[in-house]
Amino acid sequence: MSFLTIALNSIILVGLMQFSESASALRGSEDAPAPFALLDELERVLGEEHRLATQKRIGQLEDALRPMYLAMPKGEMGTLQPDGVRYLLHRLFVNKHGWFVRGLDSAGDSYNSSSPSALFKEHVGDDLHDVFEEQLCRNGFSLHETAVMAATLETLVRTDTLERLHVAYGLVDMSEEGSSTEEQALAAVDAYMMMYVLGAKHATMTKAKFAKYQKVIYKVYPTWDVTKQWVREIRHEVLSANPGLSPTSFNATERTLEEMEDRYGKWQNRECQDLKSLLLKMEEKGTGRVRLGTFYHSSLNGNWQFSESEDYLRLLGALDESEPERLQVIIPNYINAPSNCVASSKFYSVCCIDECQALMQNLETQVVAPEATPSRLIQLVASMPSATVQAPRLLTSSLVQKLEDIAAHHNGMVPLHGRLFTQWLHHAYPRECSYPHLAGTTKPKNPMQWIKETGKQTKADQATMRRHAEEALASQSQSEETDAEYLPWLHEEELFVARTSNDKSFLRSSIRILAFLAVAASVIVAMKKQLTGALNSICLQGSQKDLPRFV
Repeated sequence: MSFLTIALNSIILVGLMQFSESASALRGSEDAPAPFALLDELERVLGEEHRLATQKRIGQLEDALRPMYLAMPKGEMGTLQPDGVRYLLHRLFVNKHGWFVRGLDSAGDSYNSSSPSALFKEHVGDDLHDVFEEQLCRNGFSLHETAVMAATLETLVRTDTLERLHVAYGLVDMSEEGSSTEEQALAAVDAYMMMYVLGAKHATMTKAKFAKYQKVIYKVYPTWDVTKQWVREIRHEVLSANPGLSPTSFNATERTLEEMEDRYGKWQNRECQDLKSLLLKMEEKGTGRVRLGTFYHSSLNGNWQFSESEDYLRLLGALDESEPERLQVIIPNYINAPSNCVASSKFYSVCCIDECQALMQNLETQVVAPEATPSRLIQLVASMPSATVQAPRLLTSSLVQKLEDIAAHHNGMVPLHGRLFTQWLHHAYPRECSYPHLAGTTKPKNPMQWIKETGKQTKADQATMRRHAEEALASQSQSEETDAEYLPWLHEEELFVARTSNDKSFLRSSIRILAFLAVAASVIVAMKKQLTGALNSICLQGSQKDLPRFV
């Protein structure tokens, strides 16, 4: 083979390689491992039983994830990167169960501060972590793989439920096999629920500790009787739907508590809505905020919930200090804070369901892209109601201008998954959407974490509450509706998910590559013809002059 042929073939080979890479990227996740590859790895690490339990959940989870997934920024292979997977799964579990999963919730930091795979490391080990991390780092996650990770977590939660139930049976001296009475079965359910709602670690639970919990349950959890009655109703539903189950069997109790765990977040969210209603009665009209003095005045008059100190409210991100002489509590930030989380397992805490997530998902379903024009978003938001905002409505000129400013910051488009648009949603729905603080400026913690780390109480003392209450009464809050333009606005962007390339720009890049290759191919053909003619001439002359031949 001649040197010239080798050179020409090399040029063509490089072009084909570029084309292959472009086509691969255009196909997105088609070059990712086969659909069952990740499940095969899970089976290797956790066993066949875990794989089968996980596989049953995947289809439903794909359906739940799809609207959000399609609207998310993707990487060059058309898949989600680690920060996108973490952000997406956090939203999924908040929407579905009210679960704030440890390792998925940003906790005041950015979503790229850690990989979502890290959540498995502490409780399951390096092997499971490595299975997900390797795939994430190599190719990113498709919709299917994201659903596999979600299903794996739900299956592990079920295992945790079973372990807690075993402990509950031991606490009430019940045998998991053989017969038991109705009273014993209910005692086991109550023991389980007491550990669950109090966030007790069942792995270290003893009968002595459990006896102490029984003495304080009504003080710590005033709605204990209501909760017990609700679980009994679920048990009745489960038994009615499964007439073959023995009512007092371990299997019947397990199914009851699995159903309870699926529903508990939405059931408990009624208390969050009651809390919101109380705060709205004290609201500075139209702002989604309550004057701190008014907040404390309510506490002094019997609403014991509203007693958090300034320092603790600040840490939660629930304190608006834009006017230092007029401190305010931001209603959605306060509602969605970990101070209002109740039940928990080693994987998650049950917190209030973020109402803004439903609004955001509705927008994603309509846009089906990670960004949109201001006009499109104005059209959608103007027709989208919330619990406290009627629609259709005419958006204020201030709201329109702010959205156009965001677009100007991003070459005419508004990224949906960034701080500025989230801040805009807070202005559009101040009672439902939280104000987004810059990453690292807040560190939301539950009361026990705060007390352990600072040694301070989460509650303000009586003298402080009275002082703020008197100041608020001395300068009565305005009663007129306040336009959202008066709410604080910080024009600083933070994208929650890295935007390595969006679908449109990537498609344009791929088309440019294909066009380049087409031109290159025609040039190569022309060059080859000319070079072949020249080569023939050289070869002919070479034969006459005894030159070495290349062909």
